[in-house]
Amino acid sequence: MNRRGKRTAGVAAGIVFLAVCAALYAYIYVVPSVTGALTPTAIAQYGEMQTLNPASCIVFRSEKVVKAEQSGNAGYYVDEGAKTRLGVKVADIYPADGSGTGYFMETTGIVSYWCDGYEETFTPETTENITLDSFPSEEEGAEPPAQPESVRTGTKQEGDPLYKIVTGDTWYFAFRIEDQYMDRYAMGQRVDVVLPNGTVDATVTRMTQYEDYWVVIAYTNRYYEGFDQLRYCDVTIVTESNDGLIIPTTARAMQEQEDGSMLEGVYVKNIRGDYVFRRILVLAEDENTGETLVEPDSFYEKDETGESVLVGSIGVYDEVLRDAGGLSDVTVTDEIEEPEEEEIVFEWEKNKEETPEEPVEEPQETIPEGPEEETPQD
Repeated sequence: MNRRGKRTAGVAAGIVFLAVCAALYAYIYVVPSVTGALTPTAIAQYGEMQTLNPASCIVFRSEKVVKAEQSGNAGYYVDEGAKTRLGVKVADIYPADGSGTGYFMETTGIVSYWCDGYEETFTPETTENITLDSFPSEEEGAEPPAQPESVRTGTKQEGDPLYKIVTGDTWYFAFRIEDQYMDRYAMGQRVDVVLPNGTVDATVTRMTQYEDYWVVIAYTNRYYEGFDQLRYCDVTIVTESNDGLIIPTTARAMQEQEDGSMLEGVYVKNIRGDYVFRRILVLAEDENTGETLVEPDSFYEKDETGESVLVGSIGVYDEVLRDAGGLSDVTVTDEIEEPEEEEIVFEWEKNKEETPEEPVEEPQETIPEGPEEETPQD
């Protein structure tokens, strides 16, 4: 075989190999997921679901910027983010001529080398003045706000920021939240704020309504690495977190009762393959994943007299009809028919029943004989 023929054969072999790999990949990963999606039922399993929403955020801190009083070379002695006591030397400035000048902590606090020029604008005292106009404009072409920059450089000019001191353990958030999410918030509520590098919990202290948005103020005293670099950022707020059973949202159905009322539930597959309606209590819903979280096993509700009654629900590993709109393709019953339990009889018990028991004679009471009476003689 010439060189061209060998090359053609190699290319063909490579194509066949790639085709086999693609087929194997589809068989292992694609087919199971597709067939799983096509199954008529879904298994209820334990899980967690969070109620969350996006928000624009402004961060407020108590901080003071220390500036260089002369030009020269800078030397630093404290690490970024270190909590430092009053009187500790943070930096020196060595001018071209003359002796160096030391810069010391004026109060106990966290040393930061990130500045953005808003240190005196966004303080805890100014949170009460925040309005919707305080947030960056979303109009096309609007200039974005300045981002923090590191001021830890080897040379300084007079008046340049040298470092800043963050005082106080409490810092604040101002959130811009769309009106559609505000039914989830209340004064004094604890929420989780998901930031770029972690999550902190915060407490809501003020809510102000505008046309399509609300401005919500919250505070936290949790430490967050890199919090001194936060100013304007986009966050996710978790307002509620629940545990329960996860089912497809499409499995939820409404059933009309004899009095005309509607009850929400799902159709559960019983041991005979039929489906029966079971009530559910919805805890949360995720529109992105198409899943719903429900209370497991049972829940309480008020009856017509106002009394609390226990309502049975679905349990873990129950099979629920994935598409509640497909009732025409399945058999629906009113109640789940439980199979009769078969009595288990062991072999030794059968042998015992077949072998008649011999009657047991009760022992007769024996009266002891007394001494023989002597016959008197004449």
